[in-house]
Amino acid sequence: MYKLNKKQQNELLELLCALIRHKSENPPGEEQLVAEFIYRYFKQEDIDVELQEVTPGRPNAIAHLKGIGQVKHLLFNGHIDVVPCGRGWSTEPFDPIIKDGKVFGRGAADMKSGVAGMMYAATLLKRNQDQFSGDLTLVFNVDEERINLGMLHYIKNGVTADYAIIGEPTSLEVCIAHKGVSRYNLSTKGTAGHAAKTRYPDSAISKMAKILPALEQHRGDVEAIEHPLLGNASMIITTINGGTAPNIVPQHCDIEIDRRLVPGEDRQQIANNIHRAIREYNERETIEYELDNYLFIPASDIAENHELTLATLETVSRFTEKKVTPQIFEATCEAPFFSVTSNIPTLIMGPGGLAQAHVKDEFVEIKEL
Repeated sequence: MYKLNKKQQNELLELLCALIRHKSENPPGEEQLVAEFIYRYFKQEDIDVELQEVTPGRPNAIAHLKGIGQVKHLLFNGHIDVVPCGRGWSTEPFDPIIKDGKVFGRGAADMKSGVAGMMYAATLLKRNQDQFSGDLTLVFNVDEERINLGMLHYIKNGVTADYAIIGEPTSLEVCIAHKGVSRYNLSTKGTAGHAAKTRYPDSAISKMAKILPALEQHRGDVEAIEHPLLGNASMIITTINGGTAPNIVPQHCDIEIDRRLVPGEDRQQIANNIHRAIREYNERETIEYELDNYLFIPASDIAENHELTLATLETVSRFTEKKVTPQIFEATCEAPFFSVTSNIPTLIMGPGGLAQAHVKDEFVEIKEL
């Protein structure tokens, strides 16, 4: 098995630290500097690279490496934005510190260590190009932490590859499935009027009161949908807001619905089931409401016996010197853009742990990197 020598270890550590130093908080969406750094790095290594502008000042960085022959095409993916730092850090978030076998800094785990590992893997392949067969594409996208503008832009003209690996923090576990998420705003409208003078109030809240028990009953049907690895689907109402003042008939009422998906669930069918549940609970009484599905990320999975899964399990087992078995990824990520939208077998595996994501004093274990 290939192991890094001391010089290579130092190069990799410095690469990660440089990535952390280039701030890329989202919001507000400041990935320009880190994308330009990635571009310069690959140029220095004589690796084909381009910046793909998604919105002004927010480019994806895309690199390509061709080996000898034409065997398989592998795609590496990682996002280059990080969540805002927040307060309470014991160190400067963008001035990385190496201590106790760890690198500390915002993005150390989620997921600039994964990006650094993929970049350096490409570097070593380029330096030993006569030993590398096949094609490697590296996609480092913006805006994963918000609404996936970078990935949506990248795939809009189609993507092809034999395999894809998402370098999200899994503590080097080989994750072959994760739940999807679909979020909705459901709103009802009424007619404002003085609460003392309106004899037949057209109340948005009264309309919503007929919808809430229907959704709660439907939740049982949702939870009956199961997946052998991921468990059951779920649905929960997470926010509610309505009315204007104590003496005004409510003109609006809004709820947010968080729906977690398992592989195979269809966007339109989920919405149809919500509409049907409301209609049937109210014995087909017409209730006026609007349902806005403002976010949809499908679930993703790959077979345990797929050749990509088996090869990755065998490699990680040798590296960690322990038996590694397939796991699930507990968050959502970019995998469905490849596995579902582009029909590319995709798994998730990278350094760092989800417990370190989005927290103060974020770190990654150097050994995992």
